[in-house]
Amino acid sequence: MMYDAGLILEGGGMRGLYTSGVLDFFLEKNLEFKDCFGVSAGCMNGMSYIAKQKKRAYDVSMNYLHDKRYASMYSLITTGNYFGYDFNLNVIPNELNPFDYETFKNSPTNFYAVVTNIVTGKAEYKKITDLKEDIDYVWASGALPLLAKKVKINDSYYLDGGISDFIPVGASIRNGNKKNVVILTQDPNYRKKLEPQQKLISIWYYRYPKLVKAMKTRHIRYNKRISRIKEEAKKGNLFVLQPQKPVQIKRLEKDSKVLQGLYEDGYQDAKRQYDALMQYLES
Repeated sequence: MMYDAGLILEGGGMRGLYTSGVLDFFLEKNLEFKDCFGVSAGCMNGMSYIAKQKKRAYDVSMNYLHDKRYASMYSLITTGNYFGYDFNLNVIPNELNPFDYETFKNSPTNFYAVVTNIVTGKAEYKKITDLKEDIDYVWASGALPLLAKKVKINDSYYLDGGISDFIPVGASIRNGNKKNVVILTQDPNYRKKLEPQQKLISIWYYRYPKLVKAMKTRHIRYNKRISRIKEEAKKGNLFVLQPQKPVQIKRLEKDSKVLQGLYEDGYQDAKRQYDALMQYLES
C-alpha cells in the first residue's frame, strides 16, 4: 500500500543492518511511501527496498564481509576506497546478487540520495530514477571521509551525505510530506561526539574549508536534530523506529553474529510497532 508520507533512512555503516531488518518487514507488509530519502548506508538499503528485493541488502552486507574486494584496508590502500568501487557497483549487482533495475525504475516512490558538496559543505538531494545512470550519487552518499575518494559527478565533487544532513526530515517536509517515518541506527540515548579524526580531516581536506567546518560542527548539529526529532515524535508529528539498546558495534564491524542480531532487532522492532505505525499513517 502506498502512503502519502516520507521515509527517512539514516546512515551509520554496518549499523545499517538494523534498517535492513525494518525494511524487510515493510516489504512483507507491502508498505510503500511517496518519498524515500537515503543517507549513506541508508541509501544502500533504500535501493533494495525500492526494488522490492527482500533480504538483498542483508545478503550483500553479510555474504562478503571477509572479501577484500568488498571492504578492506587492502582496497583502501590499492584503490583509495575502503569499500571497493567496482566490486560493490558492478560485480555484486550485475553478477553475484543481481539487482532488479527495472522494478526500481518503475517504482512510484521518489528516491533521493543525500550527498555533500565538498566545496559548499551543503547537502544536495539527488532524485534517482535510473540506478544504472545515477549510481554514482548513491556511491557518493556513502563515501566516508578519509576512507573514500571524493566522487566527481559532472563538474562537482561529493562525499558522504551524513556530513551535511544526517537525518533529512526537513527535506522531506519541504517535499510536502506531512507525515514522516524515520529509521535511526542508534538508540534513543545516543549523542554524537566530535570526530576523533578531526585534526586529520582538517589537514586532508584543507582545500575545502566549508567541508571541514561541516565536519567540525556535525556532532553539535546532529545532537540538536535528534532532540528535535524526539520532541516531534512525542507530539505525534513523526514516527521513529530505532534500536532500543546501545548498538555496540563499530561502523566497519565484521562480526557476522553481532550483525545478524542487529538485523533481527530491526525486523522485530518493526513487527512490534506495526499497529502503531499504521495508526500514525492512516490518522
